[in-house]
Amino acid sequence: MSEADRDRWDARYADGAYESRRHPSTFLIQCADLLPKGGQALDLACGAGRNALFLAHRGFTVDAVDISRVALARGRADAKGLPIRWIEYDLDDGFEAAHRYDLIVNIRYVNLPIVPALIGSLRPGGVLIMEQHLESDDDVIGPKNPAYRVARGALARLVGGMIVERIEEGLVEDPDGRCAALARLVARKRSAAS
Repeated sequence: MSEADRDRWDARYADGAYESRRHPSTFLIQCADLLPKGGQALDLACGAGRNALFLAHRGFTVDAVDISRVALARGRADAKGLPIRWIEYDLDDGFEAAHRYDLIVNIRYVNLPIVPALIGSLRPGGVLIMEQHLESDDDVIGPKNPAYRVARGALARLVGGMIVERIEEGLVEDPDGRCAALARLVARKRSAAS
């Protein structure tokens, strides 16, 4: 992203965008039984950290990455000593993990070229959870630019070789009652024994 994009996201958060979204992703909650029992987690494009906070409360040490310093400051203020490391980083520059993760969460941030690096950053048995806006002709919320939506089957193709625990594509009602077209995936990296 350009500096202008960073400024745009900072301005959105400074103006109170997503202020009411303090709850974790509905999909992440639905998949709670598929999560590892703690360890190191990465919340990619975390915004103000609603999912990072949820994971830290569940016993994870979390790296929360976002481009917006304003969003990260909001998350840091809400963390109240939870084990979360807030990292300002432009993911359009790629992704290179400093260590391996037990869990990686990527909710509604489309950057498919970095998915192989994410998979490479998972420990054996580690879990990848993704929820992306899906291409749709329906009247749905989310980005109008097709570059920020994924095609049907795209997530499944990206995680070839992983164990797919859950995958779904279609229309979903968001907690605020609006309709979204989403592609959702939970995949586990194979361990040496599997």
